[in-house]
Amino acid sequence: MRIFRDHVYFNLLAAVTLVFGTMVIVGVSWGQEMPKALIIGYQAVPNPETVVKDLGWHEKKLGIPVKWVKYDSGRHVNEALAAGQVDIGLVGTSPCAAAISQGLPVEVIWIHDVIGDSEALAVKKEANIAKIEDLVGKRVAAPFGSTTHYHLMLALKLAGVPPEELTLTNLEPRQMAAAWKTGDIDGAFVWQPTLSVLLEHDGNVILSSRQLAERGFPTADLCVVRKAFATQYPSVVIKYLQNMDQAVKYCRSKPDEAAAAIARQFGISQEEAARQMQGLIFLSGTEQISGKFMGDMQFHFGLYTLLKETADFLADAQQIETAAPWPVFMRAVNPAYVLKALE
Repeated sequence: MRIFRDHVYFNLLAAVTLVFGTMVIVGVSWGQEMPKALIIGYQAVPNPETVVKDLGWHEKKLGIPVKWVKYDSGRHVNEALAAGQVDIGLVGTSPCAAAISQGLPVEVIWIHDVIGDSEALAVKKEANIAKIEDLVGKRVAAPFGSTTHYHLMLALKLAGVPPEELTLTNLEPRQMAAAWKTGDIDGAFVWQPTLSVLLEHDGNVILSSRQLAERGFPTADLCVVRKAFATQYPSVVIKYLQNMDQAVKYCRSKPDEAAAAIARQFGISQEEAARQMQGLIFLSGTEQISGKFMGDMQFHFGLYTLLKETADFLADAQQIETAAPWPVFMRAVNPAYVLKALE
C-alpha cells in the first residue's frame, strides 16, 4: 500500500473514482435480450442499493422478477458468484481483490460506497482497551476475508502487534451480538448495523475505517457482475446502474425518504438509519467516471491500484495464495456499463 500512504482520505476517494473515466472497453454487444430473472447478492449495508431494494425500482425498470439473496459477507457472495447462483453482487475491496486474484470471472462495474465510520473496531469498555497494542491477549472477531478483517490485520501490522498475540475469531456479523453479550469476545471489527448493536451494549470504538483511510488505506463496497451474465444481458446491467445512479441522487435530494427506506429494511428508527448512512460516502455515476468528485488525480491512482495493493497485502498476510499481476486488475475494472448508463 506504499503509494497511498502520502495522500489524505479525500484524495483517495478521487483515486477510487478516476479509473472509470480512463479505460476503454471493446467487443461488447449491447443487445436487448432479457433473462428470466435477475439474482442480486446483497448485504445489510445502509447504502443506495438498500434504498433501491426497498422501493422496488429494479423490478419496475427491468420488468422481470428480481431475486434478492442476503449474504453475511463478501466471502459468501464470492462463493455464490463462482457457483453461478448470483448475477450481481456486493463485495468489499478485500474480498473483491481476493476474487480477482483467484481467477473468479467477474467485473467491477460500480462503487456502492466508500467506507468511513460505518466500519469500526468496537471493544468492550470493561476490557480496558484504549489502543491497538492493548489487544494483546484479547479475543477479537471479524468476518474473515472481509474489509474489516483486512483493516484489523492492517491495524495490527501498523501497530507492530503480531496477530498470534491475540485470539482472532471468524464470526459473521449476525453471530457477533450473541458472542458479545455472552462474553466470548472482547472486541470486533464490523460494519453497520451490527456495529451499533455492539456499541449499545457497553461498546466503545477505538479505531474506524475512516481513520485507516486517512492513513492511506481506504476500503469500499463494490458492485461486481459475472462476466458471462454481463456479456449476455448488457441491457440489464445498464438499467441496474441507471437505478443505482438515480438512488445516489435520491439519497442526496431526499435524505429523509432514503433513511426511511433503510429503516424499513433494517427494522430500526429513521434517525438511526440516517446516522448509519452518514458513515458512508456515495458517488454518482458522473463522479465515478469523471474524477471530479475531489479533483484531478494521476491515472495510476485508480481503483484497480487499490485492488492490486490490497491483494498484495492479503498475499503477504497469507490470506490468499498469491496476488494477480497488474493487468488482471486493470481488466477487471470495467467502466463501459456506467458510461452506457449515463448516455
